[in-house]
Amino acid sequence: MYRYTRWLLTAVLLFAVGAAWGQNLRLDDPPKFYVPKKPPTRQELNQRDSLHQYVNGLILQYEERYADALKAFEEAARLDPDAPALYKAQIPLLVGMDRLPDALVLAKKVVALDPGDYSTWYVLAKLHKSSARPTDAIAALERGLQAAAIKDHPGAAQQLWLDLGGLHEGLGKFGPAADAYAKAAAILEHPDQIQAKAHVPREAILARASETYEKIGELHGKAKQYDQAIAALEKSQALAPERAGRLNYVIAKVCDEQGNLPGALKFMDAYLQTQPLSIEPYELKINLLRRLKKTEAIVPWLEEAATRDRFNTGMQLLLAKEYAQAKLPAKAEAIYTKLAEDSPSADLYRGLFQLYKDEGPAGMARTLALLDKTIEKASRTDGPPPVSAVNHAKAMVAALREDGELARKLVETAFRRKVNEPELKHDTVYFLAILADQHRKGVEAERFYTLSLKGAQPTNEPIIYSGLLRALAQQRKHEATVKLCQDGLAKSKTTNPLLFFREAARALAALHRYDDALRQADLAAKQADDDNRLLFQLLRVRILTMAQRFDDAETECKALLKTHEKPADAVELRYVLSNIYSASKQQAKSEEQLHLILKIDPDNATANNDLGYLWADQAKNLAAAEAMIRKALDLDRVQRRRNPNFSLAEDKDNAAYVDSLGWVLFRRGQVEEAKKELERAAALDGGEDPTIYDHLGDVYNRLKMRPEASRVWQRALKLYQQGARGKDEERIRDLRRKIERVKEEIGGR
Repeated sequence: MYRYTRWLLTAVLLFAVGAAWGQNLRLDDPPKFYVPKKPPTRQELNQRDSLHQYVNGLILQYEERYADALKAFEEAARLDPDAPALYKAQIPLLVGMDRLPDALVLAKKVVALDPGDYSTWYVLAKLHKSSARPTDAIAALERGLQAAAIKDHPGAAQQLWLDLGGLHEGLGKFGPAADAYAKAAAILEHPDQIQAKAHVPREAILARASETYEKIGELHGKAKQYDQAIAALEKSQALAPERAGRLNYVIAKVCDEQGNLPGALKFMDAYLQTQPLSIEPYELKINLLRRLKKTEAIVPWLEEAATRDRFNTGMQLLLAKEYAQAKLPAKAEAIYTKLAEDSPSADLYRGLFQLYKDEGPAGMARTLALLDKTIEKASRTDGPPPVSAVNHAKAMVAALREDGELARKLVETAFRRKVNEPELKHDTVYFLAILADQHRKGVEAERFYTLSLKGAQPTNEPIIYSGLLRALAQQRKHEATVKLCQDGLAKSKTTNPLLFFREAARALAALHRYDDALRQADLAAKQADDDNRLLFQLLRVRILTMAQRFDDAETECKALLKTHEKPADAVELRYVLSNIYSASKQQAKSEEQLHLILKIDPDNATANNDLGYLWADQAKNLAAAEAMIRKALDLDRVQRRRNPNFSLAEDKDNAAYVDSLGWVLFRRGQVEEAKKELERAAALDGGEDPTIYDHLGDVYNRLKMRPEASRVWQRALKLYQQGARGKDEERIRDLRRKIERVKEEIGGR
């Protein structure tokens, strides 16, 4: 670029001098044309034209005509291919056009022509990083930091060191990352050097240095280099005293991880002087005191802290919790009761109900009575309910919903109530039904939903019917399900009749009354709208499959496939067709349908699982089968956690997928691992499945756990006989043979 600048400067000077001379020229003495002693070479002409193109490109870039500017710079580079600045000018334009590979090529060309251009090494590192090539990015930054010119630009140098540290950290190389950050921090500790080159306030530079040392401390902590971590964090405190209080908490946690409990307590006490709003630091100190065998100091210290910060509700709740821990229930209850007057919350009532739970059945009875009384106030019908009562009721309901153990205890307490005790309010019973349903307590849910159905509000009726049908299905009370559906069709006011047709069809199929089940499915299909009709047509196909009318099921499913072209419908239909072929022992055709589904949707969790299971069941492609089943589990977890109503309490794997994993592990000879997964499958929601118990029995038998094998095989046999999987006489006969054989081995038990 320097030669372009000299050329342009010469042209400007000549223009100025020429203008001065022109004032003294005589009109009858015109100037002579300049004739160089030596004609310009082709290279010089190209360089001159290149300069024109470069200047034109700058003008076009200023005018935001980026495509034209790029063409001008490209032409300039073609005319003078050894000038790095001409390639460098193109890079930001290419990046702006999202042509990153082209930008990468040119950046490499620039540093090849000018290895000392640290700024382009930096750009090259950014491009490598965006292409997920961190090792190449690290190499580029290291080359940039070797450039001689960077010594005169400390601000740029510290940025390169920071980026280098970030790349090492991303690769889990905490030692090299800390070293790189330390180099950046060393530059930042000399703000005068940076201020001489850039207008940055001294305070901002020192604040950045403090943040960098904090980062260094974090990295040393990850590398288990605790002394270096503490030293870096203390240096961060010295550089920015206003951050020292917060950093005491960070140092306390490092000391804790190091095992230096007295040091952790010292720094934690220093941090707590700032009276943080969060209770987490107070909880950490309590934990430290317990591990230091200073439990007796917890309550007195916490009482003092709560007195100083009496408006901190979290602190008061923590004190109440510690009172309960110290067997001081009266003091704990007093705090909960006082706080509840003005600030009812789920945390508050969870603590109070835990306190009552520790009293045993009598305490849970107190919880139930308090809940019933509060719900009565909140659901009054003779006028607007008091706002405070509604808030209390909401807080209690949230506390019980979020604590599974409390919820189960409350449901059991209500279920054991004697006939002569006062009746619970309707809304209380309704809530108990939902809790029982949520925790899969079928017997309790059945009773509470049945009670709720009497006098149910129109808005709640569909929920109650759905819950009651679910409770009956869970207990495999198929006759009761059919009766409830008949009553619902005759008496319900706001419940969609399709619910009753569907559940009646399923229950009748489980009772092997397949013709009756088909009639219910047909009635539903006739009443369903266009959006729901296919669901009931597929239900009919599934019933035909359960009845082992495989030809009819296949014919109807193929006919539906011809009339439903949407990808989602095609996937569902092919899945049902795959099940028909699997049930009719046509495994090759079943696999074919699953492959077709995966062509449409490679991330279909069900298809991945089922294909893996089919291969496992045939003892073929076992490594690939395991990979597919594990992929199905991962996909299912991701999908589950994307649900806006996701909760950790309900984050449980699909029992069928876990069964598939256990089965493929068994086929691969990993019997102990198979046992672990199959036992897990049986404990999950949906784990009450004959296939899972059948597989688990095979595993127990292989491990010579004969009594356990007999027990789970008998459970599988009972479930098959109850219609859990339709008619499968072959499996029933096989189970009976295995049960008889193992009984002989263990002496008839």
